[in-house]
Amino acid sequence: MPGHTAAALHGLAAELASVRDRLADLARLAPEQGSHPTASLPGGIAEVVYGEAEQRHRVQQLQRDARKEVLGFVRPPYVDQANPVQTEMLAAGVGYRSLYEASALDYPGSADMPGFIPPGEQARATPRVPMKLMIVDGERALLPLHSGGHGEGEHGDLASAGLLLLHPSVLVDALLELFEDRWLRATPLRFAAGPEVPASPALDAQLLSLLMSGLPDKAIATQLGVSLRTLQRRIRALMESTGTANRTQLAWYVAQQRLA
Repeated sequence: MPGHTAAALHGLAAELASVRDRLADLARLAPEQGSHPTASLPGGIAEVVYGEAEQRHRVQQLQRDARKEVLGFVRPPYVDQANPVQTEMLAAGVGYRSLYEASALDYPGSADMPGFIPPGEQARATPRVPMKLMIVDGERALLPLHSGGHGEGEHGDLASAGLLLLHPSVLVDALLELFEDRWLRATPLRFAAGPEVPASPALDAQLLSLLMSGLPDKAIATQLGVSLRTLQRRIRALMESTGTANRTQLAWYVAQQRLA
């Protein structure tokens, strides 16, 4: 069954790449982008959104249209670290699940992660996400038209080549399945509620969460507000208390015991 699921995901991902290519061809044939902020794929399955102002508007409007949940793959660079619309929608009862690439936790300006991740957001981390992505209510998805790796566009979240807005279709279903698969295998992020260094059990839970996300020691120490030496001593103490010989064994132990 896992092999079947992986094969299905691979096939759907290939179909998505094909649609991206078709939209890229359409974008090259589209009229001047300044007067035409969107270009639609025949059949209404998707459209390309051009221009910084229009892209910002769509990102915000899609969130405001959410009735249940907003899902996302998150990685730098960003236009803004804050997302006031997300705070607004969380207060209105819309759920947010965000899967952060480890590089997001080590990105300049994100040292105070409890402020970067709004209260109420479910956050997990993974060494790498395949793209930037937002899925709203499992029906519509927004992602860069071209997958340019970590340098997507000069403006971070806003892609200079255009954003691909997918309407309800098998492609959105594929992206939703991809998100859920990555989410299940990612590490939950845990942070203290306030700026003070937490008590040891809470500190250990946060430490293990960040350690399993693949973040380097220096970045973990910054997130926890402790010195690098203190962090490394605590990691050694955790290995001794769990009977593990290295970090790989410690991570395996934590996964097995469901401590992080």
